[in-house]
Amino acid sequence: MNSQKPIFTEKARCQDCYKCVRECPVKAIQVVDDSAAVMPERCVYCGNCVNVCPVGAKKVRDDLGRAKQLLKRKAKVVASLAPSFISEFPGVAPGQLIHALRELGFAEVSETALGAEEVTAACAVALENGGPGAYLSTACPTVVELIRRYHPDQIPSLTRLVSPLLAHCKLLQREYGPDIGIVFIGPCISKKLEADARPELLDVVLTFADLHRWLGERGIDPASEPSCEGDAFVPKVAM
Repeated sequence: MNSQKPIFTEKARCQDCYKCVRECPVKAIQVVDDSAAVMPERCVYCGNCVNVCPVGAKKVRDDLGRAKQLLKRKAKVVASLAPSFISEFPGVAPGQLIHALRELGFAEVSETALGAEEVTAACAVALENGGPGAYLSTACPTVVELIRRYHPDQIPSLTRLVSPLLAHCKLLQREYGPDIGIVFIGPCISKKLEADARPELLDVVLTFADLHRWLGERGIDPASEPSCEGDAFVPKVAM
């Protein structure tokens, strides 16, 4: 198995059922030594194989250990929190979740949506000055990989803008300095590609599943956390 990639196969669990082979939208899985292996050169890291595997043999790389080490190494680590936290933690107020993340060791918590605001503004300018034609957003790493690997003729249509996540990382470095650590927390597996490709901006990507596991290990229930006056998103609340 290649556990260094965001998605890999745990060979001992694979039962050679071929379901992931049949369901992969880009045919990026092949049977090698009686187990279904992900082909990194073809994979777009959409996570479909993880969802359809009936025995849990397709795994998402576990980066929780790296996040814990980052908190020990860096004087200041900021969490970039995806806006979908609202549906992931129903009934939990933002201040409560921020408090819980601070209990884990994060110095600050910021909304990834701030990066989306910057990218939206830059995209509007690009569209205004770019003339007629089709433009493809670079917000989603999976879409970018799909274009790059399977539709290279459309590469010129990709906007020359970083994703909202990377724009947010740049914003945080401007605010707090280049030596901070940044951990993205959200639902998307393919964001791990961005951390791998741009380590100077983004240190670690955790899924919401990782966060739930971490909170469970520490016995922290966000719904039971207090929300103090200082438990607010920084540097500002996205509107």
